[in-house]
Amino acid sequence: KDGFLKNSYVVVASDHGEVFERDEIGHGTALLYEGVINTPLIISAPGQEERTDVHAPTCNTDLLPTFLNLAGRELPADLDGRLLPGLGGEEDPERPLFMLEAKQSTSFAALDVASVVLRRGRYKLIHYAGYPRYDGKFELFDLQEDPHELHDLYAQGPGAAGSMKQELLQAFEDANRPYLKR
Repeated sequence: KDGFLKNSYVVVASDHGEVFERDEIGHGTALLYEGVINTPLIISAPGQEERTDVHAPTCNTDLLPTFLNLAGRELPADLDGRLLPGLGGEEDPERPLFMLEAKQSTSFAALDVASVVLRRGRYKLIHYAGYPRYDGKFELFDLQEDPHELHDLYAQGPGAAGSMKQELLQAFEDANRPYLKR
């Protein structure tokens, strides 16, 4: 009634979803299946009257550059993330997206216990590091053919992961590099 929506963006976002499967409930999981990492994002633009759905893969790191751009601010060169599709950015279905769960690791040292995901196009590779019985384990899923992640393609042989495994391990190593002793 006050006209607030005529000149304001309204954003509803989440840092994670929820998973109520595989004996997991709530926040305590190290699993990074779609139920946890697929998060809601709703943005209403000033004066917007119609809904537009965007299904391109994005990441929460895309929020800051998008909001800075909408506010007419310059984007720092070292900023993670991209502009969201529909708000200045382009859709890129093959864009590599990384996700991380490392609640058991300290913020002041290398990640010694973590779950890391690389999602590229229809494929998703999960790596578990430092967990007893699961250290070094990988899972690979074709999200187009297996959206519920029930058929681990990595179990058929690590070759199925192709270059994704090397890309994920390199990103994990790069994240840990500043904390390693020389």
